[in-house]
Amino acid sequence: MQQRPMRTIYFGSTCLVICSQLPSEEYHAMSVDDNMAISRAKVIKKVENNKYVALLTPDVEATFEALKGEFHLVEAAGGIVDNGEGAILMISSRGRWDLPKGHVEQGESGMQAALREVEEETGIRCEVVGESALAHTWHAYDTYGRWELKRTEWWAMRAIGGELRAQREEGITEVVWCDEDALAERLKLSYATICEVVERYLCKIFRKE
Repeated sequence: MQQRPMRTIYFGSTCLVICSQLPSEEYHAMSVDDNMAISRAKVIKKVENNKYVALLTPDVEATFEALKGEFHLVEAAGGIVDNGEGAILMISSRGRWDLPKGHVEQGESGMQAALREVEEETGIRCEVVGESALAHTWHAYDTYGRWELKRTEWWAMRAIGGELRAQREEGITEVVWCDEDALAERLKLSYATICEVVERYLCKIFRKE
């Protein structure tokens, strides 16, 4: 069965989906106006009080583009790295477990930025697995009064060298390889976006999609 189009934006731990049909009863529904537009202020008010919000619209992409235009856009890239033995590379930063990632610099592609950020943050050199990005995630946040919308391009990678080294000047306190059990435990102390990326990676690895 063909899936209905949907866009997802995370506001912290709150999930906003832009869709044409309510995904489930746990979502609080709100609708766009006749111009397929919705104000950022209305969305923020809803996500402050609800963990799951569905923005219902007959044209998902038009509404997504309209909402995106009310944020300052930030481009980032990161990697989900396998050591060749089934363990995944994770970093600890600001009390949460995360995947290595960072801003895309001028002149870089998303893939180049992802490889650079992984090595800078963890000490591990990698090669990309696959010809295209694994996933893209969207995350909105308030930076000293300016609302930003970060698009992160995620790449599947394989470690090819280097030694584990936390980039402490960037607030990273620990870098570890996680087997299946350790990964499950650390994801409990991670972010919704990271859980989504890991799930997408595991689905691809085990050919579930």
